[in-house]
Amino acid sequence: MAHTKSRTAQRREKASNLVQQRTIVLPLDLETEQFDLLIQVAGFYNRMWSSLVSWCDSNRTVNRTRMQKDNYRRLREQYPQLPSQFVCVGMRDAAGAMRSWNSNRPKRKWNMRARRKAMTVNYDLRLMSVRGNMLTLSTLQGEKRIHTLMPEIPLWFDTLYPTRKLNAAKLMLDPKNHTARIALIYRLSDTFTEQARLDVLGVDLGQHSLAMDSRGGESKANNIWGVKRRYAHNRKTLQEKGTRSAHRRLKAMKGREERFIRDVNHCVSKRLASTPNIGYIAFEDLTYIRRQARKGTSTGRRRRNMLNQWSFSQLQEFTTYKAVRNNIRILMVDPSYTSQRCNRCGYVDQRNRNHARFDCKRCGWSDNADHNAALNIRDRAIKSLHEEQAKTHIPG
Repeated sequence: MAHTKSRTAQRREKASNLVQQRTIVLPLDLETEQFDLLIQVAGFYNRMWSSLVSWCDSNRTVNRTRMQKDNYRRLREQYPQLPSQFVCVGMRDAAGAMRSWNSNRPKRKWNMRARRKAMTVNYDLRLMSVRGNMLTLSTLQGEKRIHTLMPEIPLWFDTLYPTRKLNAAKLMLDPKNHTARIALIYRLSDTFTEQARLDVLGVDLGQHSLAMDSRGGESKANNIWGVKRRYAHNRKTLQEKGTRSAHRRLKAMKGREERFIRDVNHCVSKRLASTPNIGYIAFEDLTYIRRQARKGTSTGRRRRNMLNQWSFSQLQEFTTYKAVRNNIRILMVDPSYTSQRCNRCGYVDQRNRNHARFDCKRCGWSDNADHNAALNIRDRAIKSLHEEQAKTHIPG
């Protein structure tokens, strides 16, 4: 039976296949008349955006075709001051905002506040253009376009992304300080070649060995659990004390443990994403592993606490966006029996693994248990790649 990937796994694989973008923010030196005109554009844009978010909430949909059909004519009549392309851009912006809200707040779906105060306006290539240092922006209907000079693109940006192509921009206005900035969004050309597809790095994530890859690279987790135990003990002691100074100390400690774990995961993900000569990084789809930690199961209390504190998802997320920068794709595979299967003969037995050692009961193969699991993850990823290529291959 084929493994059904979780939505999180599908999202990570999809994110690693998206076209890469890079953004650079430049200050604008606008005249007072130009600035006031753009403030008016932002005001109309915000009211239109709020109307579209209310429509998404009422109809429980972010379908762009239906949104265009139901709202385009109405918005053109309601906001004749805005060129028609602003309506199309606003629809994309509102639908994306609602989609992000629903994804990040599943318990409060469709309950997004339909009010926008930020003085920002999204532009596409039909509403703006850049020729050298000259920036041209569309404004209100019947008004002339704004022409203004931008600062030079920094040399480091030109050096890193010489083949970039301008895709869109975001205008950011600050009425209080009377300043304006433009965020230029560039698309990068996809340099992912067929030769890079040949090598896959399997990564086994664990609680004792934080990450072990199929090439033998390892990141230990001994220090992490020691720090976690120290913070847990300090929190418990201060909560039991309950004094005013104890509460102040708890407030000062807030976030320190989280920042420490984030730093560790950033370091490990950077090591994985900078592995040379690889085209893919394969992880296990561990989305549902915490079901083992539910009360009433045979899982012990200590094991349950460790599972609940394990930040494997953050590590996978960090690795995903760092790998994309290096033209490396992410694959998520079925985690079943990767730690019990012998990578040499394929024999699966729970007795094969003894803590950190792996000794096959059939062929006698011995290895580090996490390294053996990483090899199994790599092989499953290669197999899934071959199956995908076979499905997309058209004979003749």
